[in-house]
Amino acid sequence: MDSGSVPARRRDTPYGERFTLFAEVLWIGLLVAAGSLLVVTWPAAMAAGCAEVRRCVPDGPSSGTARRFLATWRAALRGGTAMGALGLLALAFLAADLRLAASAGDLPGFGLLALVVAGAAGAVIVVQVRVAAHWSLTGRWSRPGRDLAGTAMLGGAVLISVVCVWQLMLLAPLVAGVLALAAVAVDRRPARSQGRRHHG
Repeated sequence: MDSGSVPARRRDTPYGERFTLFAEVLWIGLLVAAGSLLVVTWPAAMAAGCAEVRRCVPDGPSSGTARRFLATWRAALRGGTAMGALGLLALAFLAADLRLAASAGDLPGFGLLALVVAGAAGAVIVVQVRVAAHWSLTGRWSRPGRDLAGTAMLGGAVLISVVCVWQLMLLAPLVAGVLALAAVAVDRRPARSQGRRHHG
Protein backbone atom coordinates (compact mmCIF):
# COMPACT_ATOMS: atom_id res chain seq x y z
CA MET A 1 0.00 0.00 0.00
CA ASP A 2 1.23 3.47 -0.81
CA SER A 3 2.30 5.23 2.39
CA GLY A 4 0.78 8.47 1.10
CA SER A 5 -2.70 6.98 1.34
CA VAL A 6 -2.39 6.14 5.03
CA PRO A 7 -4.09 8.81 7.18
CA ALA A 8 -1.94 10.58 9.75
CA ARG A 9 -2.27 9.04 13.20
CA ARG A 10 -3.50 11.37 15.89
CA ARG A 11 -1.47 11.79 19.03
CA ASP A 12 -2.75 9.64 21.87
CA THR A 13 -3.85 11.52 24.97
CA PRO A 14 -4.72 10.15 28.43
CA TYR A 15 -8.33 11.35 28.46
CA GLY A 16 -9.24 11.61 24.79
CA GLU A 17 -9.61 14.40 22.29
CA ARG A 18 -12.54 16.14 23.99
CA PHE A 19 -10.65 16.53 27.25
CA THR A 20 -7.59 18.00 25.53
CA LEU A 21 -9.78 20.49 23.67
CA PHE A 22 -11.50 21.39 26.94
CA ALA A 23 -8.13 21.91 28.65
CA GLU A 24 -6.95 24.18 25.85
CA VAL A 25 -10.18 26.20 25.96
CA LEU A 26 -9.70 26.73 29.70
CA TRP A 27 -6.13 27.92 29.07
CA ILE A 28 -7.45 30.31 26.42
CA GLY A 29 -9.99 31.56 28.98
CA LEU A 30 -7.19 32.47 31.37
CA LEU A 31 -5.44 34.37 28.59
CA VAL A 32 -8.66 36.22 27.69
CA ALA A 33 -9.13 37.18 31.34
CA ALA A 34 -5.56 38.49 31.53
CA GLY A 35 -6.03 40.49 28.34
CA SER A 36 -9.25 42.00 29.72
CA LEU A 37 -7.76 43.44 32.90
CA LEU A 38 -7.90 46.99 31.52
CA VAL A 39 -11.64 46.45 30.83
CA VAL A 40 -11.65 48.46 27.57
CA THR A 41 -9.36 45.82 26.08
CA TRP A 42 -11.80 42.96 26.61
CA PRO A 43 -13.11 42.91 22.99
CA ALA A 44 -9.53 42.61 21.76
CA ALA A 45 -8.89 39.84 24.28
CA MET A 46 -12.05 38.01 23.20
CA ALA A 47 -11.07 38.39 19.54
CA ALA A 48 -7.63 36.91 20.28
CA GLY A 49 -9.27 34.12 22.27
CA CYS A 50 -11.63 33.29 19.40
CA ALA A 51 -8.66 33.27 17.03
CA GLU A 52 -6.92 30.73 19.27
CA VAL A 53 -10.07 28.60 19.46
CA ARG A 54 -10.06 28.47 15.64
CA ARG A 55 -6.49 27.14 15.81
CA CYS A 56 -7.37 24.33 18.23
CA VAL A 57 -6.45 20.92 16.84
CA PRO A 58 -8.20 17.64 17.73
CA ASP A 59 -5.06 15.76 18.75
CA GLY A 60 -4.11 17.86 21.74
CA PRO A 61 -3.03 21.36 22.81
CA SER A 62 -0.88 23.17 20.28
CA SER A 63 2.36 24.83 21.31
CA GLY A 64 2.89 28.57 21.52
CA THR A 65 -0.70 29.46 22.41
CA ALA A 66 0.29 32.28 24.79
CA ARG A 67 2.76 33.79 22.32
CA ARG A 68 0.25 33.73 19.47
CA PHE A 69 -2.47 35.10 21.72
CA LEU A 70 -0.29 38.06 22.70
CA ALA A 71 0.51 38.88 19.08
CA THR A 72 -3.15 38.63 18.06
CA TRP A 73 -4.26 40.66 21.07
CA ARG A 74 -1.89 43.47 20.14
CA ALA A 75 -3.22 43.48 16.58
CA ALA A 76 -6.82 43.50 17.80
CA LEU A 77 -6.20 46.49 20.06
CA ARG A 78 -6.39 48.69 16.96
CA GLY A 79 -10.09 49.38 16.91
CA GLY A 80 -10.84 46.93 19.68
CA THR A 81 -10.03 49.44 22.43
CA ALA A 82 -12.45 51.99 20.98
CA MET A 83 -15.11 49.31 20.73
CA GLY A 84 -14.49 48.34 24.34
CA ALA A 85 -14.79 51.96 25.44
CA LEU A 86 -18.11 52.36 23.58
CA GLY A 87 -19.46 49.20 25.16
CA LEU A 88 -18.34 50.34 28.60
CA LEU A 89 -20.05 53.72 28.09
CA ALA A 90 -23.27 51.98 27.02
CA LEU A 91 -23.22 49.74 30.10
CA ALA A 92 -22.45 52.72 32.36
CA PHE A 93 -25.39 54.64 30.85
CA LEU A 94 -27.74 51.73 31.48
CA ALA A 95 -26.47 51.34 35.04
CA ALA A 96 -26.91 55.08 35.68
CA ASP A 97 -30.49 54.94 34.39
CA LEU A 98 -31.30 52.02 36.65
CA ARG A 99 -29.68 53.72 39.64
CA LEU A 100 -31.62 56.92 38.96
CA ALA A 101 -34.87 54.97 38.77
CA ALA A 102 -34.05 53.16 42.00
CA SER A 103 -33.33 56.44 43.81
CA ALA A 104 -36.78 57.75 42.84
CA GLY A 105 -38.34 55.53 45.48
CA ASP A 106 -41.27 53.23 44.88
CA LEU A 107 -41.40 53.70 41.11
CA PRO A 108 -44.24 51.82 39.37
CA GLY A 109 -42.96 49.20 36.97
CA PHE A 110 -39.41 49.26 38.36
CA GLY A 111 -39.13 45.46 38.06
CA LEU A 112 -39.99 45.61 34.37
CA LEU A 113 -37.52 48.45 33.87
CA ALA A 114 -34.81 46.41 35.55
CA LEU A 115 -35.49 43.50 33.19
CA VAL A 116 -35.34 45.80 30.16
CA VAL A 117 -32.04 47.30 31.33
CA ALA A 118 -30.59 43.84 31.99
CA GLY A 119 -31.68 42.71 28.53
CA ALA A 120 -30.11 45.78 26.92
CA ALA A 121 -26.85 45.20 28.81
CA GLY A 122 -26.84 41.57 27.69
CA ALA A 123 -27.43 42.67 24.09
CA VAL A 124 -24.39 44.97 24.27
CA ILE A 125 -22.22 42.08 25.45
CA VAL A 126 -23.59 39.64 22.86
CA VAL A 127 -22.99 42.07 19.99
CA GLN A 128 -19.43 42.73 21.11
CA VAL A 129 -18.68 39.01 21.46
CA ARG A 130 -20.10 38.31 17.98
CA VAL A 131 -18.06 41.14 16.46
CA ALA A 132 -14.94 39.85 18.24
CA ALA A 133 -15.52 36.36 16.82
CA HIS A 134 -15.97 37.89 13.36
CA TRP A 135 -12.70 39.82 13.76
CA SER A 136 -10.88 36.57 14.51
CA LEU A 137 -11.89 35.36 11.05
CA THR A 138 -11.58 38.55 8.97
CA GLY A 139 -9.18 40.79 10.90
CA ARG A 140 -11.70 43.66 10.65
CA TRP A 141 -13.94 45.18 13.31
CA SER A 142 -17.25 44.88 11.52
CA ARG A 143 -20.61 43.39 12.32
CA PRO A 144 -21.21 39.90 10.90
CA GLY A 145 -24.15 39.11 8.65
CA ARG A 146 -27.65 38.84 10.06
CA ASP A 147 -28.06 35.61 12.00
CA LEU A 148 -30.83 36.01 14.55
CA ALA A 149 -30.84 32.34 15.55
CA GLY A 150 -27.08 32.36 16.14
CA THR A 151 -27.28 35.60 18.11
CA ALA A 152 -30.05 34.10 20.27
CA MET A 153 -27.92 31.00 20.96
CA LEU A 154 -24.94 33.17 21.89
CA GLY A 155 -27.24 35.20 24.12
CA GLY A 156 -28.08 31.99 25.96
CA ALA A 157 -24.38 31.23 26.36
CA VAL A 158 -23.77 34.73 27.73
CA LEU A 159 -26.67 34.34 30.17
CA ILE A 160 -25.32 31.00 31.43
CA SER A 161 -21.85 32.52 31.75
CA VAL A 162 -23.19 35.44 33.80
CA VAL A 163 -25.08 33.06 36.10
CA CYS A 164 -21.96 30.91 36.59
CA VAL A 165 -19.80 33.94 37.43
CA TRP A 166 -22.51 35.31 39.73
CA GLN A 167 -22.53 31.99 41.59
CA LEU A 168 -18.74 31.83 41.84
CA MET A 169 -16.48 34.70 40.75
CA LEU A 170 -13.49 32.35 40.46
CA LEU A 171 -15.12 30.84 37.37
CA ALA A 172 -14.77 34.10 35.40
CA PRO A 173 -11.39 33.28 33.79
CA LEU A 174 -12.57 29.78 32.83
CA VAL A 175 -15.95 30.92 31.52
CA ALA A 176 -14.22 33.36 29.14
CA GLY A 177 -12.68 30.49 27.17
CA VAL A 178 -15.96 28.57 26.98
CA LEU A 179 -17.68 31.75 25.76
CA ALA A 180 -15.03 32.17 23.05
CA LEU A 181 -15.66 28.57 21.99
CA ALA A 182 -19.40 29.23 21.84
CA ALA A 183 -18.87 32.39 19.78
CA VAL A 184 -16.73 30.56 17.23
CA ALA A 185 -19.23 27.69 17.03
CA VAL A 186 -22.08 30.12 16.39
CA ASP A 187 -20.01 32.01 13.82
CA ARG A 188 -19.27 28.79 11.94
CA ARG A 189 -22.84 27.51 12.05
CA PRO A 190 -24.21 29.51 9.07
CA ALA A 191 -21.33 28.30 6.89
CA ARG A 192 -22.09 24.67 7.78
CA SER A 193 -25.79 25.20 7.10
CA GLN A 194 -25.10 26.77 3.71
CA GLY A 195 -22.75 23.91 2.86
CA ARG A 196 -25.46 21.36 3.61
CA ARG A 197 -27.98 23.23 1.47
CA HIS A 198 -25.46 23.49 -1.37
CA HIS A 199 -24.71 19.75 -1.34
CA GLY A 200 -28.39 18.94 -1.04
